[in-house]
Amino acid sequence: MSASDLVQEFGPVRDDFLTKTGFDALYRAAPDETGLTLAEQAIGQSEAWWVQDVDAVIYVTSTGDLVAPGNGHLLQDRLGLRPGVLVLDLNDACTGFVRALHLSDSLVASGAASAVLVVLSDTYSKLYDESELKVSPLFSDGASALIVSGSQLASAPQGAHVRRWEILSTWFVSEGGRAPELSISRSDPVRPLGTLFMNGGGVLTFVLKHLDAAVSALSDESGVATSDVDRWYVHQGSRTVVSAAERKLAAREGSLFRSQDYGNTVGSSLPFQIIDDASEADRAQLVGLLAFGVGLTMAGMLVRQSGSGAE
Repeated sequence: MSASDLVQEFGPVRDDFLTKTGFDALYRAAPDETGLTLAEQAIGQSEAWWVQDVDAVIYVTSTGDLVAPGNGHLLQDRLGLRPGVLVLDLNDACTGFVRALHLSDSLVASGAASAVLVVLSDTYSKLYDESELKVSPLFSDGASALIVSGSQLASAPQGAHVRRWEILSTWFVSEGGRAPELSISRSDPVRPLGTLFMNGGGVLTFVLKHLDAAVSALSDESGVATSDVDRWYVHQGSRTVVSAAERKLAAREGSLFRSQDYGNTVGSSLPFQIIDDASEADRAQLVGLLAFGVGLTMAGMLVRQSGSGAE
């Protein structure tokens, strides 16, 4: 579906509405699809050469199929992973990719795991009616998956895409007192996954409040100047909030808004961009990640890439 179709059916809205949201195409899970089934599609079991190597799973979602157990435990069985794998379910959303990378790196570095399957999926379209134009022209349902390991897996087939990343710095902030600005409640029995509420202005204010601190902290810890980062990937909340990040990062206007063709996919927002931007992402030596959302939370990371591509 398209955002313009939603506006045409449920408007009117102010003249610059679609420009500020920025999204053209949006994707909705079918009624019988869940975050878990989307994750299975993203993983593609027909090519699950890694099943015997994975010894940990981190599953990030805020729209899990059940209240408990989390989707990670359900996925362990669906994929045929051995019962002894470490399964961690993160109730997180837009910052979940950065947090999962940080946690995966810590598990591998400590020896607690050698190969971590990181999965992100969300079905936000099930949290609101299409007539709710504060949110319906923004979100798309989607899933993504990757494996984090300390070295290339021996079982990896020729042609597997590998990125060699070294985390240089990380930054996190949470303001739980501002949760009502963007949250999911389970008070409505009509919506078993919950009901989404968002105050877009409040979220933008939160991002503007912390952008300077985020960029400065990432630069100070890594010793890397912002201007030296080859490629930034910013969570695609809307064109307005990404434009604010562009100004802070001195990026060309419009250069960091990349998801107009598929919308805000929550936790998968950053990996979707990296995949779509593969030719540029592969060449980058320094990569920056910035995410913000439900919580309210923000997360950032700078990584050095020493190699990437099919092997």
